Amino acid sequence: MTHPFTFKKLPFLFICLFGFSLIFSACSDDDEGTPPRPTDDLLDIISSTEGLESFDTLVSLLGQGANNRLTSGEYTVFAPNNAAVQKLLSSIGYQSLVELRSDILQNILFYHVVANTYLEANQLDSTITTLGFSQISFEQEGDSVRINPDSQPERTVVTNSFQASNGVVHVTNEVLLSPGMIDLEPLFGSVAGIMLTLRDIPSQDPNFDGGLSTINNVLNAANLLSTLNGSSNYTVLAPVNTAFDDFFFTSNENVTQTANYHVLEGNVDFANSDRMLTTLSGQNLYVSNVENNTYLNGRPIFDLGYGADNGRVIHMLDVLKPAVPLAEMVEYIEALSGNTFTIFKKALEETAIEVPANSTIFMPTDAAFEAAGIITTIDSVALEAEAARIAPAVLSSILQKHVVPDNILFSPDFEAGTLTTLNGAIAVTLEGQNGTITLNDNNAATETNANLQFPANNLVENGIVIHVVTQALLP
Repeated sequence: MTHPFTFKKLPFLFICLFGFSLIFSACSDDDEGTPPRPTDDLLDIISSTEGLESFDTLVSLLGQGANNRLTSGEYTVFAPNNAAVQKLLSSIGYQSLVELRSDILQNILFYHVVANTYLEANQLDSTITTLGFSQISFEQEGDSVRINPDSQPERTVVTNSFQASNGVVHVTNEVLLSPGMIDLEPLFGSVAGIMLTLRDIPSQDPNFDGGLSTINNVLNAANLLSTLNGSSNYTVLAPVNTAFDDFFFTSNENVTQTANYHVLEGNVDFANSDRMLTTLSGQNLYVSNVENNTYLNGRPIFDLGYGADNGRVIHMLDVLKPAVPLAEMVEYIEALSGNTFTIFKKALEETAIEVPANSTIFMPTDAAFEAAGIITTIDSVALEAEAARIAPAVLSSILQKHVVPDNILFSPDFEAGTLTTLNGAIAVTLEGQNGTITLNDNNAATETNANLQFPANNLVENGIVIHVVTQALLP
């Protein structure tokens, strides 16, 4: 997996922008009486001027292609001094520009360069367009120049300016941010800021394309973004947009509960955390660390390094569903999977067996029960032929074979071996590269083993996990 902060060479667009500007560069020093220009180009000036080392780092981070273009053509460059860069880094909660994604670095650099223009400080009195196609405005104020005075009142051009063979460098005491990034600046150092920054920007990893706009909308609907912008630490679990394709909300209350279920207090180190954590919803979240991978309620998480002053953002490919009553979860699974579980629900009613807290249930589909010859009073044939109906005691015995007490098992928690149910042992095997989980009820009369079927991790109230199985387990 490619780390999102790992620098990649600047896209072809960047090179085209600089190249395109060369075509229209037409400034000459041949006019009589015009003093000769310095021999050092813009890159030389930026690289050699004390106090601009941080901006030089920004330029170099964006690739040799950009550096080459700054050695020719005509440009005005606004170069923030080291103090300005450090101020930005402090406000966004980072130690170095290297930590920023390349697309954000690109946005920042583009906003500091004006192509096909050669502007002295006293000429900065209008609105011009930068390489990033964003406008920048100026206002003369004594010996200095205010930049974007209406939207960024603290931005001024420092009086130091340096002539180059192909342009001029004006030193600024603030990093300039394009209009699209100004509103994000106060949030950069917070978890909320990271979420908003990533809202519509696809990740460099194709598995996370699509941004985080849906979970942002969910957090906003639950009035959580302001909380995540505060001084307290939080960890946000952020499902990508496509994760919501197989998820649906049942009510406004469910939206709020789901939002809170994806937020934990503190900067959580899942790799070394307790098995059970508590979310802002007050419900438990279960952590599984298996072979250097971390799972929450059986769903994998991906720490892509999005850290902030007040916590972190963790990516997920699935949405975590808060725990609900057993009957409600069964209905949800029916709607999501297309299976029916009428026999299972009726069997629970007829037997009234008690499922202990912190247990695992294997729930056969109606087709699985019917294949095993299990009949309840909901079956019209059984109503007509009462003798064919399975006695409650026998049905209870069968259901107990499907309950593993005092053992919360999500998919990653299964190991090959034996599990003890309320009615005897069952054997577990893991098959294939994808780790298909197969159960054997140790009954010679059962011809087919039961496989765990999607959806595999469903949390019910009182720490009960349901897994759908394709075959009934018989005593």
